[in-house]
Amino acid sequence: MRGFLTWGVLSGGLLSLNAAAVAQSVATGQPVRLHNVKLGLMPVLAGGFHVSGEKMWGPSSRNAWVITPQLYYGPVSDFTSDLSEGKNDRVRGFGLEAQHRIYLGEQTTGAEGFYLAYGPSYQHFRMAFQSRSWAPELGSNGLTYYEYRLRPQTETINRYGVCAVVGTQAFLPRTPIFIDAFIGIGLRKASSRSTVSGNQYASGMSDYGSEGSYFPVGLRIGAAW
Repeated sequence: MRGFLTWGVLSGGLLSLNAAAVAQSVATGQPVRLHNVKLGLMPVLAGGFHVSGEKMWGPSSRNAWVITPQLYYGPVSDFTSDLSEGKNDRVRGFGLEAQHRIYLGEQTTGAEGFYLAYGPSYQHFRMAFQSRSWAPELGSNGLTYYEYRLRPQTETINRYGVCAVVGTQAFLPRTPIFIDAFIGIGLRKASSRSTVSGNQYASGMSDYGSEGSYFPVGLRIGAAW
C-alpha cells in the first residue's frame, strides 16, 4: 500500500514535468552537459542514501549509463516495515544498481527530457531487532535454565532485482540543477538468514526483504556539467 501511494503521486506529476522539460529546452537552449550526479530522495525514508552518477555516451547520443551506489544505515521506520516487538529495529547495508538510459525526442541538449531505462541491482542488508526466543541462561544457583524472553536478533538479507522505468529529467531554467522522476515495474528475488524463524522484513513492496514484482518509484535532485 505504501508503494502504491507513492507510485500514484509520482505518476500524476510525470506528465507535467516532461512537458516543462520540453518547453524549457526550446526556450532556454540548455548547453550540452554529458555528466551529472544526483541524490535519491525516496530512499532516505528507508535509511538509504542513493547517489547516482550518469554519463552520456557522447554529445549527440541519446544514450547514457547510470550507476547508483547505495548505503543504508539507521533506524527502521514503520513506513517500510512492521516493526518488531522491541520497536528499535535498525538497518545496515549496501547495494549497487546499473542502468542503460535512453532519452526520447529530438532535443540534443544532453541528459534531459523523457526517457526509458532498465537494468539490474543488488542489495545486502543486515537487520538488528528484538524478538522473543528460547536460550540457555545461567541461574543464581549456578545451574543453566532455558528461558523464553525478548532478546537481540539479527537477519541478513541478500536481494537481486531487475527493473524497467519511464521518467523525465528537467533542468531548472538557466541552471545546471535538475529534477529526475520515474516510475516503472520490476522483479526481485531475496534470500535471508535469521536468528529466529521466518522473514521478519517482507511486509510489503517497500520492505527490505520483499521479493516478487514491485513498482520502482523515485525522485532525485542533481547537478550536471
